[in-house]
Amino acid sequence: MKTAVKQRAGACGMLLSVGAALALGGAAMTACEDEVTKQRPRSGAGQGAQEPGEEFDPDTEDPSGPPAADAGGLCGNRIHQVEIAEAPNIYFVLDASGSMLSPASSSSNATRYDRVHDAAVDLVRNLGPLINVGAAVFPLDATDEAPCRPGGEVFAVTPGAPFAGGQEGSTTTSRFRAATRAAPLGGTPTAATLAALTPKLVDLPGKTIVVLATDGGPNCNSSASCEADGCIANIEQQCPDPEENCCSPLGPSGPEGCLDRDDTVAAIERLAASGIEVYVVGIPGSEFYGDVLDQMALAGGAAQFVSPFYFKVDDLDTLGNVLSKIASIVVSCEFDLVDPPPEAGQTNVYLDDELVAYDPENGWRWKSPAVVELLGEACTKLKSGRVGQVQIVSGCPTEVAR
Repeated sequence: MKTAVKQRAGACGMLLSVGAALALGGAAMTACEDEVTKQRPRSGAGQGAQEPGEEFDPDTEDPSGPPAADAGGLCGNRIHQVEIAEAPNIYFVLDASGSMLSPASSSSNATRYDRVHDAAVDLVRNLGPLINVGAAVFPLDATDEAPCRPGGEVFAVTPGAPFAGGQEGSTTTSRFRAATRAAPLGGTPTAATLAALTPKLVDLPGKTIVVLATDGGPNCNSSASCEADGCIANIEQQCPDPEENCCSPLGPSGPEGCLDRDDTVAAIERLAASGIEVYVVGIPGSEFYGDVLDQMALAGGAAQFVSPFYFKVDDLDTLGNVLSKIASIVVSCEFDLVDPPPEAGQTNVYLDDELVAYDPENGWRWKSPAVVELLGEACTKLKSGRVGQVQIVSGCPTEVAR
């Protein structure tokens, strides 16, 4: 998504342009033109109005989209400075246990973690300033000797930001990509990780959701005890002796190998009680634990309407779509205008170079004199991450859907 901010000063009027780095604002530059040569505004049809004796030359400008920010005197030459209304905090909690090193598919060299990581980065890039983003991985700093260390934050919540020309540079996206790289190792200390993160998440301003992505059942509770049917090694048929309980105090997995259902559900319930919804995503490898993931999803207050209540991903190629679906639930389609127009009926909205008609079903509307809301198909397009620039422009009659 692009950002541009320009301001015309003095008798030349004011010009403001803001692309999708909406929440971040920008510095203003000034420019002026000779009033003698200033053109009349264009008509609502989008063609340039001519002075007497002039001929319109269709090759002098691109007829699609709004006028350029420095196009003096053209219809719609006031491009409003806008801010995202209530950008939500999307906080990823990513499973980096040893099983996430498993191949993503039989035909791929990528690991499960690679694919989850890539999908999360893509979402951050595509939604840009529509969201704030943070992340934790679990376990964090695990070793062979200490495989159950709780996870922790690797990327503090930061406003999303666009990048120009396909280059990430030092934007939020590139820093998120680097911070969330991990070498999977160890167990799955889900409950301990969420408990440790809860105070930080509760203190965040605004709407916060947690996206918990995992390929297995939670474990790593040294206080747990279980029979063989609650032991992960037995459940996954990895116990050397199928008649043995591998999670007995003297078993090869020990109590930390028990399925930590109750404490994990309780940790999620505490987050939900604080107003933080937890979206549970189970990727390939988690099939053994569907009932546990369902319980987690129901506890998190963000369950799907029918079973499976968690977001089940059978094919990692579809994970990006699942994450987009989750994000679309909380991303706002409202824009606060810093400089609302002084005159009604003279404003239009553009997504990239495409005019969006005023339409209470699939276009846009005024929610208040200073708030524009996208609706229906326009809002869906914005939330999909397929929009590179949003412009709200005043100066010519509002185009109304017919």
